[in-house]
Amino acid sequence: MRLAIIATLLPADTKGGAERYVAAASTTLAERHDVIVLSGSPAGRVNGIPVVRLPRLPILSSDAPAVGRVLWHGLDQWLPAVHFAIKRELKRLKPDIVLTQQPQGLSAAVFTAVAATGFPHVHTAHDLNLLCARTSMTRNGEFCGGRCASCRVQRAIRGTAVGLNLDRLIGVSRYICERHVRAGIVPRERAKVIRLGARPGASRLRTLADGNVTLGFIGTLSRHKGVVTLLKAFEGADPSWRLVVAGSGPCEPEVLQAARADPRIRYLGHVAGSAKDAFFDELDLVVIPSEWEEPATFVAVEAAVRGIPAVVSERGGLPEAPEARTFRAGDPDELLRAVRWFTERSDRLQDASSRLLATRPEHEWSRHMREVEEVLAEVHKERAARRSQLSSPSP
Repeated sequence: MRLAIIATLLPADTKGGAERYVAAASTTLAERHDVIVLSGSPAGRVNGIPVVRLPRLPILSSDAPAVGRVLWHGLDQWLPAVHFAIKRELKRLKPDIVLTQQPQGLSAAVFTAVAATGFPHVHTAHDLNLLCARTSMTRNGEFCGGRCASCRVQRAIRGTAVGLNLDRLIGVSRYICERHVRAGIVPRERAKVIRLGARPGASRLRTLADGNVTLGFIGTLSRHKGVVTLLKAFEGADPSWRLVVAGSGPCEPEVLQAARADPRIRYLGHVAGSAKDAFFDELDLVVIPSEWEEPATFVAVEAAVRGIPAVVSERGGLPEAPEARTFRAGDPDELLRAVRWFTERSDRLQDASSRLLATRPEHEWSRHMREVEEVLAEVHKERAARRSQLSSPSP
């Protein structure tokens, strides 16, 4: 099939998970299909795959003034230049299916353009972008339900636009799918949960044979990711515990200060490649303490394919992580109790790790992409049947 993948940005522009997903999915699909990427990335490349450049809004700075943010989100509702550019390119490319990703910065014009051309359409929801201007449906760290005016406007515009011509919505967790179904964005029968997958890494059975436990955090060092709560919780951790933190972000000073004050804490900074593999290899448990509506996370499946159970907050899709213990977000004491559930009996960690290793193929990237391709094949078949019915002569 010829596939047109529309994405605002690529990994060259940001370290975001959605951008890494687009690059990885495009590369995998290109092994068996004719893939073209349409993107607002000014210079990003995807492993030799053709990239068509689209107009877009500049990236919204995290420290932009309130007036600037309101203006940016207002413009991001519908951009005529994006609509006409995508419509023109799709008519030229004539794809069998259009796959859309997070449209932030390209606006709902992505969806109106796809609808105007009538090509089959599959949208992957990585977060709550269609429902919330901030994508997280969170205000000051608490779930707000999308009640603010900007969210209602965005939900009305994007929800209507995507519904004009949507064959399937793929959600990266049950939580994400359910939010979109309940908001009326897509009928339940057209929503498909396909959990994220990770490329295989070095795996081993995790045990408490030496009586010690090593916890790990990897990701953006920011308050909404819960790293400050993790540091607070670790102040009361058992003397034999260790904590390894990897990543970068605005809370780096707090992490550095904690590492200097406590020899049990080690800060690695940003890691990638072999350094990232080494980070995971020394862990017994991964901690994902997010304090926003985390839709899903690569970290959980990256740990799972290596046999590492998780301790996660109850926010968003995190409770769906395999072999995870859940705690109330922002509560250091509950976080400690969740970790201690694994450590107070020596068999718990080992049994959880063993189950992850036994089900390893379920957490791998190849499984994820196989399920995505199954959805694409279904949509292609349904559209072909519909065309056949329309072209059949009346009895």
